[in-house]
Amino acid sequence: MATSNSDSSPGAAPHTDGAYEKWLVRILLGLAFGLAFGIEGMTLIRSFLIDQEEDPTEQTTDARPVLQEGDALVPSLAPSVRVHRLRLKAYPDEWTFTLTARPDSLADRSYTVTFDRLRLGNGTELTSTPSHTWAPADTASFAASWTFPVGQRPTSVTITAAFPLSPDSTARATRTVDLGHVPVRQQ
Repeated sequence: MATSNSDSSPGAAPHTDGAYEKWLVRILLGLAFGLAFGIEGMTLIRSFLIDQEEDPTEQTTDARPVLQEGDALVPSLAPSVRVHRLRLKAYPDEWTFTLTARPDSLADRSYTVTFDRLRLGNGTELTSTPSHTWAPADTASFAASWTFPVGQRPTSVTITAAFPLSPDSTARATRTVDLGHVPVRQQ
């Protein structure tokens, strides 16, 4: 008695126990992962190549540092003079911005810090130049103040530091820094 579903029939395919499906899945998974890794690898390589191809002579618009309490006014000055306090006081008819500076430690030579220019939010520059000279071994604080119209806010300040290198020469360093947000204190 022969059955109609017998494996020995001449037109039937041999039984493979799913081997064909397993190989197909392996090939498709290999292609999928290979394609994903290939795309990620090319992206990584391109990012390195593009970074190296940038023109180093091209000017960039780097943001200036933001001056905060505790920061050095002119980092190249030794010993450093740091911002002790930033205050913006609002009076009914004017506002006053005060920047208090103090040296970190005793110095063996005199040095001078000058606040050359204070720039306001509307573009106005206040060019009064408060300055202070610290004698050797002096650690006193110095407060520079500017008065301006109500509602204006200081945006940046230019600072120049000068100190003698020898009896005949003086070193100078100038730095412009942004002031960031200085809270207004109502008086």
